[in-house]
Amino acid sequence: MMSALKENIYILIPVHNRKSTTLACLANLKRTGDLQRYCAIVIEDGSTDGTGAAIQALYPEVVILPGDGNLWWTGAIAQGMQYANAQGAEFFIWLNDDCEVTPETLSKLVSFCRENPGTIAGCQGLESPHSSQIAFGGKRKTWQGYRFIHAPENQLVPCDLLSGNVVCIPRCVVEKIGYPNPNLVPHYGGDSLFLIRAKKAGFSLFIDTRTPVFSLPGESKLYPSRWLFTEGEALKILKLIFIPQSGLSWRVWLRLNWEAYSVWGIVMFLKKYISIVIITGLRFLPLSLRTRLFAFH
Repeated sequence: MMSALKENIYILIPVHNRKSTTLACLANLKRTGDLQRYCAIVIEDGSTDGTGAAIQALYPEVVILPGDGNLWWTGAIAQGMQYANAQGAEFFIWLNDDCEVTPETLSKLVSFCRENPGTIAGCQGLESPHSSQIAFGGKRKTWQGYRFIHAPENQLVPCDLLSGNVVCIPRCVVEKIGYPNPNLVPHYGGDSLFLIRAKKAGFSLFIDTRTPVFSLPGESKLYPSRWLFTEGEALKILKLIFIPQSGLSWRVWLRLNWEAYSVWGIVMFLKKYISIVIITGLRFLPLSLRTRLFAFH
């Protein structure tokens, strides 16, 4: 139940087996005052590292929704949104536990969405306080796909898509388009599919750079960012195409491209997977040779 002292706004944090990262996220929310201001829900998807017990001990005010390890991101977020909606949530805030928000980040998102009905707002995250490299943020739709917008500081910039790392969504979005669907896109791309559909339904998307937000370092084994220079067996990348939870899943990219671009999306889909096949072939070369031939500094 919502505390009478808290706003009817729910922070939704999907987690699985990274206790220290999750606890650091909650500690940061306490420092910023967001844990005291809003209702926090951790969707704890079958962790075996004691995450749930640690949260209960240190943050008893946090609601924990358990999963069996098969929710992944989309299923966890959908479960959290359903719970929060049943409590009468005014806004849902998606928050990945490897994101570090600063004071007023979330409150400014909420205020903007409240003052501008029919809007969804998200943050631009940098790799670190000392980096200008964008880790997540707003994207613009081009004929080649969605591309990050390098939004200047202290701005609210309209965009065509948002990364789901830190996003504020008003209740009316759920009332109009429902919840993210884990059966279609179980993990990577679950945020994109939902927000593409929200934009199609008439909602406006904005990227907010009024406060700094950072992403903790790390790379997912299910979505390597530098495919050509990833170590390991040569066919490792190719195998990810057939894992539904992977960021390289053919089913996910086909769904997203079709949703966003219709027939032209098939062309972009084929282009992407031809490049993956080529990279897979190049991965049979030694890593040192690949680095010498293709790395640009």
